[in-house]
Amino acid sequence: MLELLFLLLPVAAGYGWIMGKNSAKNQAHQHSRKITAEYSKGLKFLLDREDDQGLEHLIQLLEVSADSVEHYLTLATLFRRRGELDRAIKIHELLLEHPNLNDDQLTTCRLELAQDYILAGLLDSAEEHLLILIKQKRPQALEPLITLYSQTREWHKGITLHQRYAHLFTQRQQKIAIANFYCEAGAADNAPELMSQALGVGEPSVRPLYELGQLAFQREDYVQAIHYWRDLICQFTYCSPLVLERLSSSYRHLHLEHQFEHLLAELVDKGGIGLKIHYCQHLVKAGQRKQAVEFITKSLKKQPNIRGFRFLLQLLAGQNAQLDEALNPIDKLIQSYIDTKADFQCQHCGFQSHSHYWLCPSCRHWESMQPSRGLDGF
Repeated sequence: MLELLFLLLPVAAGYGWIMGKNSAKNQAHQHSRKITAEYSKGLKFLLDREDDQGLEHLIQLLEVSADSVEHYLTLATLFRRRGELDRAIKIHELLLEHPNLNDDQLTTCRLELAQDYILAGLLDSAEEHLLILIKQKRPQALEPLITLYSQTREWHKGITLHQRYAHLFTQRQQKIAIANFYCEAGAADNAPELMSQALGVGEPSVRPLYELGQLAFQREDYVQAIHYWRDLICQFTYCSPLVLERLSSSYRHLHLEHQFEHLLAELVDKGGIGLKIHYCQHLVKAGQRKQAVEFITKSLKKQPNIRGFRFLLQLLAGQNAQLDEALNPIDKLIQSYIDTKADFQCQHCGFQSHSHYWLCPSCRHWESMQPSRGLDGF
């Protein structure tokens, strides 16, 4: 009998363990059903626009579990897309009050709340939350904060932000934005020294070189204008159409046309059609029209271009009066076509314009508007 008792003990222990496990499963299942019920009830109240009751149920659910954060964020995104910013704000504020969210969840909630405030026009509140994240060394807040300062034209705030937290500025576009902040502040305050400081943000930028060269050109300091604009077209050859005419004029004022010719010869192979046309014009002035025709013809075979083709026609027309008369209507037709094409295009979003902007009006990227390229570009 005693032996039978010992044999039954393991069976009894196993049975007890199984029953305990099933009991725990039942409790977890009941807990899950409770959360689902409360969550569904809260959703129904919110969707029925009974905000107070809906948020009350969501608060109760949030106290039960922090695992539903993603559900809240999805719901808030839905409200934002529907234009119901007040609801999205309430949900994100509710999440920030929860004591058990981890740092990444808190960062996400605060970023979303700042976005809600921006869309609602509550820019000071958005700035407050973004600065909290910056102080916590969260680089995710840089982009929306830079965009916010661009929108409000608070250039000095952006500059101060960079000076204090330069180590967070790791993206090229962020540094270019700050370089443009320096230029905007310099133009607003009539302080060229601010534009000079833009050269030290740690990322080569077109605008400081352009603006400093423009200021020098306006005060007829052609040596300085050449200094800045030469650097510009050497570093950013695709932007040469912005300054090429005035750069040529600066060299001409100093009787240094031969130096400009050397510069063109250095850059012509990697430049666009505008640079090639200037190079050919200097060949023509030097009595080398035939070489100019051969060069531009060879270039057009490699990369066809409407502007280059028009220039070639002008070169050919200049050699024969009868041919000139025949080609004039064609030249006017090509020019009419070129006039319909945008001179600048954003390399980020594709926005096109006849005017140049340092900040794309469409995607709000700095220095993404560049001279058009391709068949009818520069």
